[in-house]
Amino acid sequence: MQKRIALWDNLKLFIIALVVIGHLAMQYFYTSEIFGTFIMITYTFTMPAFVFISGLFSKHSINSDKPPVKKAMCFIVLSFFIKVLNYIANIIFGVHVSFEIFYVKDIPWYMLAMGLWYLITWALRKTDEKYILICSVVLGCFAGYMQGNTDFLCILRFITFYPFFYSGYILQRESVENFTAKKSIKIFSAIFLVIYVITFIVHFEDLSVFRPLITARGKYEELGEFYDWGCLIRLAYYVLNMLIITALIALCPRKEFMISKYGSRTLQIYIYHRPIIYIMKNAGLFYLIQQAVGDGWEWIGILLMLVLTALLCPKFWSKPIDYLLNPKEKKEYAAAK
Repeated sequence: MQKRIALWDNLKLFIIALVVIGHLAMQYFYTSEIFGTFIMITYTFTMPAFVFISGLFSKHSINSDKPPVKKAMCFIVLSFFIKVLNYIANIIFGVHVSFEIFYVKDIPWYMLAMGLWYLITWALRKTDEKYILICSVVLGCFAGYMQGNTDFLCILRFITFYPFFYSGYILQRESVENFTAKKSIKIFSAIFLVIYVITFIVHFEDLSVFRPLITARGKYEELGEFYDWGCLIRLAYYVLNMLIITALIALCPRKEFMISKYGSRTLQIYIYHRPIIYIMKNAGLFYLIQQAVGDGWEWIGILLMLVLTALLCPKFWSKPIDYLLNPKEKKEYAAAK
């Protein structure tokens, strides 16, 4: 088994914690300035960073002579598994939600997109890398002008985030690690991230108009007067995110900590956290906290999300996932129970 690298485990654990907090914060974007600012700062880069890292570690499967059909199908199966969990978490509290097979609105989109990214990247693996990257960026810039329901097969997110996946795929992990280890890059990264965070805090009201774009699900028509500039705004989004991703890698600790190993379990955290948040909200927990604490209740919510992330780290959460990903091991799994 290949030895794990602390840098990537630490970074993945940090990003998944932000994702968990973000899925709570997004529900209060328009009613909480704290959560609204948090969303604008973190949602801009969390999924692009995750997608980039996924692409970085996809080479073994994609460069194989055989198409990664099994890998892709595993991701697609997981997307349906998440949809079922989310559906159950809502209907047990009487919250009506639709269950659509091919239209993906919530977190299952990532699993479905991953499966499709693996297949299309395998099919394009012998094509000139620069050509594919440029075409994917151009397509991503203009995808926001699409009409109709772009939740079908998460097509808008699939196109918009693909440049991050492909960038990770064509880059060599060792080159990324060596480049971001340079002292000059670390200094630049620290300065850049400080400016980035301060800018979003100070100009939150002005920048919040671009909220529909940071999830990659919103179309340019939601930008109002900026509709015609949507493609250029998306291009700026790509450049900004690659700078942020570079900065995060540069500043992320490369030392192994006690919690570093949990960075290898981000998949189970990603899968289970959303339905649990639905249960917590539908049960009225966040409402009770708001009533009891008043202003500043968001910090209690953030603490709860960090606790939730920690509770989803133990290995036993991966058992159902392993069962779905390794159908040939059904008998062994059943015997282990």
